[in-house]
Amino acid sequence: MRPVKWRREGPYGDHTGYYNEVDSFPVFTVTHITQREDAIYHSTYTGRPPDEPAVLGVALNEVFVPILQKQFPEIVDFYLPPEGCSYRLAVVTMKKQYAGHAKRVMMGVWSFLRQFMYTKFVIVCDDDVNARDWNDVIWAITTRMDPARDTVLVENTPIDYLDFASPVSGLGSKMGLDATNKWPGETQREWGRPIKKDPAVTARIDAIWDELAIFKQQ
Repeated sequence: MRPVKWRREGPYGDHTGYYNEVDSFPVFTVTHITQREDAIYHSTYTGRPPDEPAVLGVALNEVFVPILQKQFPEIVDFYLPPEGCSYRLAVVTMKKQYAGHAKRVMMGVWSFLRQFMYTKFVIVCDDDVNARDWNDVIWAITTRMDPARDTVLVENTPIDYLDFASPVSGLGSKMGLDATNKWPGETQREWGRPIKKDPAVTARIDAIWDELAIFKQQ
């Protein structure tokens, strides 16, 4: 490979589900090729998730969790949804301990591991939320967030050059959503308490459900 030799390449279909723009890339020259008999060519199908890179991303997600927890013990879970290209959106659940704590974790995610500087969106929730269940996450966003108070916007940060939505190649913005319960200092209002089912009542209903025959067809 000669560092001074570049050629235009593209468009190339990528893991985002879009074709990239034509761009310049370094050229490498192949001088010899050897091949075994009955060789197997390894490749992946790349496109809009779910695809092979998305499956690899799910596995890699489990590597990141203990690494982040070592630096931030308050983190309960960390999830990179495959539909978010496995790195552009992260959901974090944590044991919140003080006002502003969620924003500290948010900034930590963006800065701790190099890969996460390409994560455009970070959603932080309390530990009573399942980071891997959108029903839980959306409930937290819509009930525990005030858009003006709890949205963090950071401009002119490193971003994936494949992200054509950014105004400049390799440079864009980030959004953090603090979907945690708010502590004194973060709000002046009385905070709501989640409605919880009485375990005894739930167990009793489960036990007599068939007898009730509420949904039995006549």
